[in-house]
Amino acid sequence: MADRSRRRSRTGRGSRRDDAVRWAAERTERRTPYALAEVVPEEGRPWRRLLRLDGEDCSHVDLRDPTRVEFAYVRRIADLADVLKAPREPLDALHLGGGGFTLPRYLAATRPGSRSEVAEVDPGLVELARAELDLRAMRGLRVRVDDGRAVLERRADASADLVVLDAFHGTTVPQHLTTVECVAHAARALRPGGAFAANVIDMPPLPVARAVCAAACAVFAHVAIVATRKVVRGRQGGNVVVLASAAPLPLAELTRRALAGPVPELVVGEGQLTTWLGGARPAHDPPAPEVPAPAAVADQQPAARRPAT
Repeated sequence: MADRSRRRSRTGRGSRRDDAVRWAAERTERRTPYALAEVVPEEGRPWRRLLRLDGEDCSHVDLRDPTRVEFAYVRRIADLADVLKAPREPLDALHLGGGGFTLPRYLAATRPGSRSEVAEVDPGLVELARAELDLRAMRGLRVRVDDGRAVLERRADASADLVVLDAFHGTTVPQHLTTVECVAHAARALRPGGAFAANVIDMPPLPVARAVCAAACAVFAHVAIVATRKVVRGRQGGNVVVLASAAPLPLAELTRRALAGPVPELVVGEGQLTTWLGGARPAHDPPAPEVPAPAAVADQQPAARRPAT
């Protein structure tokens, strides 16, 4: 009998050749209500798939190994999730933005029993994820096709350990998700010791990233950012991940993990963050429109008719 172990991968799944057959897929393109979405399988490893929206890389998913995180910004948010509780202890997470659903899969794999509620406004993207990214109904995952702010405002107080903002229109975070009032709703939804994370894509001088960070500082006692050295120093554009909590953040451990990545990143917190903000002001929700006071209503009773003479 042939040694079957030789045909097994290190993960205990099928061999690479077997998996290439199992996960065989073609590049898929679909116009959703919000974007032109593409799923691009990696050559030779079709279980690794890239999601692109309007030509921009959005998410990367490893269907065979959900613990493998390709994008650095997702890895930084995953690092925060890793240190929030003891290893393998379940988390309750709210995700504003679904994309390729990389982080909910990661939490389900690394912390069995975790519950993820995902708000994704684009129904076409959810359908594509189900068809091409193996997004299946699983215990602990609830997907809501709805605006992230609306789902956040409906979330019960102290019901989440982690709130993640990773929602975009093109490369811009929708304005109503960046305000102090939105961040305050995230803080309300968090349990003691919980954390908020926001991914922002920005260009120098990083006005949006600084404004989102300023909003977090207006709400939370402890805030930090993670980005590459060039992005932090305003030499190039890229991802800035904002981390915030009412409790102290484990900056030393987060720094160790960020520096160990393929492209080392910096964690900026405490006094250094004040310098980096440079006096940036947070955005606020626009004032509610004034409702005019009801006009005085005249007596509607018909006047008595004068008797005919």
